Amino acid sequence: MLSRQDVAERICAGQHLIVFHDLLLRIPNSWLQAHPGGSLALLHFVGRDATDEILAYHSEHTLTQVKRFAIARLDLPDGLWQPFLPPIVSGWVQNLSNHQWLRENSLLDNDPAPTLDTLSPPPSTLSLPAQAQHAQAYRQLHERIIDAGLYNTPYVSGYGPELVRYLFLAAISTYAYFHNWLISSAIALGLMWHQLVFTAHDLGHMGVTHDWTTDRLLATLVGNFIGGLSIGWWVDVSTLAFLLFLLLT
Repeated sequence: MLSRQDVAERICAGQHLIVFHDLLLRIPNSWLQAHPGGSLALLHFVGRDATDEILAYHSEHTLTQVKRFAIARLDLPDGLWQPFLPPIVSGWVQNLSNHQWLRENSLLDNDPAPTLDTLSPPPSTLSLPAQAQHAQAYRQLHERIIDAGLYNTPYVSGYGPELVRYLFLAAISTYAYFHNWLISSAIALGLMWHQLVFTAHDLGHMGVTHDWTTDRLLATLVGNFIGGLSIGWWVDVSTLAFLLFLLLT
């Protein structure tokens, strides 16, 4: 059983801790790098309650594995967790190879690592009981969506028209190319690539077959071999953020 103070001290020491129900999950560095949703999805929930997000974005099989990361139960006054501010929000990142804390802007302060003050969130006009009511309403809506089958993939009615659209644009591009209508061919090819991004997006989120291996293989075919852009770059959010940072600077 750990208190909120215990959790804060462990986070400042470099542990990646996330709340799930009344359990404290410790995320190892190896899983940060392998998480299908990218490392930022985990880092932005360090010190916070990720129960609703974990339940919404993971399959039943995956949920049975989540408790393997639990290291303790939490002492929750009134059954509510008072969240911390994740270190990454205030610019703190950890070098996964040597576990050293780094600050995105070292001129901001001289602290060698996050402190308890760093983890203190700004005041909120929404009380913890009110937040709990919103969370409960969200969970009820989530259950209604599941019962209605809206998370099930409509392969024929959903992706059937998409496939027809892709093939149609590819045929136009090929036909125009062989008739030396190069601009028309390029426009049709560009539109096909543009539309393929929607399916690549779904595959990257395991939203088509809901099987990691199958969706990743299909995403590689669609993204890498047809679209010419690595699906690995898209999935690895931290890489995209870094590339965006380089472009902006």
